Amino acid sequence: MLTKRDESLFVVVTGDIIGSTRLSGKARRRLLQVMKAGSKDVRIAFGRSVPFEVDVFRGDSWQLLITQPRDCLDVALYYRCLIRAGMSPLRIDTRLSIAIGDVDLMPGDRVSQGDGEAYRLSGRGLEGLKGHQRMIFSFPSRLEDEGLRAIRALVLLIDALFVRWTPKQAEAVKWVLKGVRQEEIAANWPTGPISQQAVAQHLTKAGWYNLSKGLEYARNVLSRLQPLPL
Repeated sequence: MLTKRDESLFVVVTGDIIGSTRLSGKARRRLLQVMKAGSKDVRIAFGRSVPFEVDVFRGDSWQLLITQPRDCLDVALYYRCLIRAGMSPLRIDTRLSIAIGDVDLMPGDRVSQGDGEAYRLSGRGLEGLKGHQRMIFSFPSRLEDEGLRAIRALVLLIDALFVRWTPKQAEAVKWVLKGVRQEEIAANWPTGPISQQAVAQHLTKAGWYNLSKGLEYARNVLSRLQPLPL
């Protein structure tokens, strides 16, 4: 169970792009643009939960810090969708490791220069990904409970769903993750307006309606983890 000590928990998400070295120079430059533009987008979408820019380093690695643990799956999935949708028609993907824990050092200009329990767990999680697994959720043993174990399993299911998504499906999910209605998504589709029915079809094929229930469960469990005021 959570204790008073756990009121200062943060979430660190660490990721790297799969197969980036096989991309052409033009595609790699475009990828960097997408990742950096996505950094601003995710901050706008999730406000105070993401107080600093996503730190992009070594060309294909990235790290972000989340102050509201309840939002961590939404934020991580949102950034993954940004990359998949932004690199259309290529099916570019990223591995990512989501970890809850204490943070001892949190420099505002470069998230990757921070330190603490959440950073170490996130880094080890990314290094431990094997085979086709691209997403993992970690937490300290002192927080071990049924709810967090269920979220760890849920993340594996989200991963299995995402790898099948087309860029258009990722685009549709990206919008609904920040609470935009289907009619507005249709009117602001990046390649020009489409029908609301087309948006609904993309979401259905992505399995959004079932996935949204899992994300709601995760938010309820993680809402116990109180953020540290900035």
